[in-house]
Amino acid sequence: MNGKKRKKKSKTNCVPTFAFPVTMPYDVIIVSCQKKVRNLLRLPSLLFLCVLPTCVPTTVPVGTFRTECHDHHFWLTIKSSFLGHMVRFDIEDRGSVLFLSHQRAAECGYTMVFNSRGDLVLRASFLACHVDNKKDTEYRLHMWFVNKEADGKDTAYPVLLSCHLQQPWSPRQIVCEENYMEVSVKKEIPAAYHQGLEWMEPPILASEEEEGDELKEWQVAFHKPEYPGEESMPLRDAQAMGYYINTTDTRIVLRCPYSTTMSYTLQERGVPVEVVSATLLYRHMWRVLKVDVSVACAISKATVDRDHMVATFPQVLPPLVKGRFRDRGVKIGMDTHLLSECSIQEQGYKIEVWNGVVEIRIPFGAEGVYVKSRVVDKQFAQSWSVDLFYLHQWEDGQWNWTRQLSFRPLKTLYVPQTLKLINNTVPSQEMFLVTLGTLPRDVSLRSVTIGDEPLSLMEALELGLKISLVPFINGTHDYLLQAPFSHPLISQESIDGGYRRYTLRITFALDISPHAEVFYHHGTVVSDLRDVVLPRLEGKCTDEGVLVLLYYGNQDFQWEMYLGHRRLDWELVDLGGYVIETEEDYFSVELPLYSLGMTFEDLRLQGLVARVEASLVNVETMRVEYTFIQRCTFPLKELLVCLPEGKIVVVADTSRTTPPIEPHLTTLLDQSCGPIDSDSTRALFSFRVDSCGTIRTLEGNRLVYENEVTYREKLLPTPDPLTYQKPRYRLTIQCRYPANDNRTRAILHPFDPALTPPTGPIMEDSSHGRSLKAKENQGTQRREKKREWVSKQKRSTSPLC
Repeated sequence: MNGKKRKKKSKTNCVPTFAFPVTMPYDVIIVSCQKKVRNLLRLPSLLFLCVLPTCVPTTVPVGTFRTECHDHHFWLTIKSSFLGHMVRFDIEDRGSVLFLSHQRAAECGYTMVFNSRGDLVLRASFLACHVDNKKDTEYRLHMWFVNKEADGKDTAYPVLLSCHLQQPWSPRQIVCEENYMEVSVKKEIPAAYHQGLEWMEPPILASEEEEGDELKEWQVAFHKPEYPGEESMPLRDAQAMGYYINTTDTRIVLRCPYSTTMSYTLQERGVPVEVVSATLLYRHMWRVLKVDVSVACAISKATVDRDHMVATFPQVLPPLVKGRFRDRGVKIGMDTHLLSECSIQEQGYKIEVWNGVVEIRIPFGAEGVYVKSRVVDKQFAQSWSVDLFYLHQWEDGQWNWTRQLSFRPLKTLYVPQTLKLINNTVPSQEMFLVTLGTLPRDVSLRSVTIGDEPLSLMEALELGLKISLVPFINGTHDYLLQAPFSHPLISQESIDGGYRRYTLRITFALDISPHAEVFYHHGTVVSDLRDVVLPRLEGKCTDEGVLVLLYYGNQDFQWEMYLGHRRLDWELVDLGGYVIETEEDYFSVELPLYSLGMTFEDLRLQGLVARVEASLVNVETMRVEYTFIQRCTFPLKELLVCLPEGKIVVVADTSRTTPPIEPHLTTLLDQSCGPIDSDSTRALFSFRVDSCGTIRTLEGNRLVYENEVTYREKLLPTPDPLTYQKPRYRLTIQCRYPANDNRTRAILHPFDPALTPPTGPIMEDSSHGRSLKAKENQGTQRREKKREWVSKQKRSTSPLC
């Protein structure tokens, strides 16, 4: 195309067009602008660019424009990256090009919105103005998309949208769009009298001669709750009020923007609903036909319930339901696609009906939910949005099938969010591991400040600080910072207990697109590392007694170990029969059962509860640095305990008596004193030395208290009262106390457990309470370990001074 031809072209109207392929992406082909449209329509898969009134070559990236046919609507989506400073749509009809204003769009059935991704979406009803309708089965729409650049230059892209009817029309079909309400009903006229009528093009009103005899006589009656009667008017008057009413071969349609003169709002189950109640009257031959063209749409906004967006719709809309009601189900979709039951469950969506209200709950993290971030009042805030459409179908006494489609973009207000700074540091690795998240797609890290030092990401890397992006499958991400404890920007200080405290003070500078806002997130992470390992005590229960372990640590102060109130030295080891073992980093002392240093807290049939208390004392300060208590329960079969203040506890074992006896029937000398507890082979007695028939004798400087555990069978009475009933079981018990002091405690376990009925061995106690001798080899073990242990303690400061 040469310059002269371009100049000549500028004097004519340039009206080329093109067809988008619906099912596949297209390539852009540069051609010349032609006067005759029919020549260009022979190339349905080509895109032509025309700059009104002059055509110039250009290139459009593949995928910039996307067209689809869904739910009796044209869909045109234009990528946000392609949009100019300002945009508009023009409609071409019968050789004229009309600007699509917001008012005309609402009256004529067009919706122009930005979706949650920021792309421009044009949605047009098949019944919209200027649509070429072929017998209600094929629909074509000629449009221009105009991009206005920052320099004021307009670039126009001609579009031909073409769709075939993919789904039959229902008898009544309602559309609740973002900017208008539309209802279309099946025209109930015998087929022989169908006549396709020309569309009326608001807001240009036709004259009576152009209107035709049929439409001229049509009337519409509106109903409002505040007016008891009906207000009937010609279509011309209704059009002047913003109502678009027309007919096709098979449909009658009424459309209007929201908040028109004859609309009203009601609350249905707590959900606000906008209603236009209208009846259309038209003459057919000698009859006047009447059709209900009422329309109602829920207009509630989305709410937030914790981590869900919630949309509500009335299950039944009374202005649209006459007589019986039968629900035919609810479906939802995102963008242009209906969701299957499986998708709804997998994504965590919920559709529930509560008290006549359909509640749709959408989790924030679900697919199709978009997040936008902003800085609001110096706080990081997020808004969630989703392009939802809601399909509800039902039947009632007037219409056997109503299909209501609501396009409801749900968007929450900006809600302040607290970013999480997660400390994953393991002190022993001497490396800070800090995660900031979780961040949406529109947030990226610009820089960091460590301490008071601002650093770009490259500078941080050069200084040995590693910052990584951690992506997730849902498009969100975290940032991971790794910083060694030894880094000069990390502060450190010594604290009590042999620890060193490392402190990371960090500020993340986050960029929020597309508004170029910056949000600063401050955080402090502290980690304490043990530089000095203190001595540590542990305990274990063994079959022979209680084992206490002392781990040396690496601190060099002088310490001593105490068992109870006794300092651990060789005299105590010998006296208590302890077993000593030494290892490289610890030594252990085992206290045999019933030895010194062991405290007995409870005695029951389940066992003897013993406690050992060990402590470490700093020799220089004489302060107890560490205290440890180990409790163990030792099972037992037979035992005698002589407690202070004159109390005796006995566990008697009757398992070796033949034939067996019943332990719970045993008694003391005073047969009214029975056991306080028993099982199948043992009986537990607890009594004072001056009760239950206890006999007291004096042997030298000791008081001896003696009693018996006996079992006597119940025999028939004999005529001879002097007959003596010999017991089948007898166990003699003795406790010896100093004559002037009964506070001594002794625990006695029998050396020979064999009992020969009817009497058993006497269990005696020594005054110092040590009736059990240590194993014969314990002395040998101590002598073998002593030399090694002393050598060890010279190096690590012995507790045995």
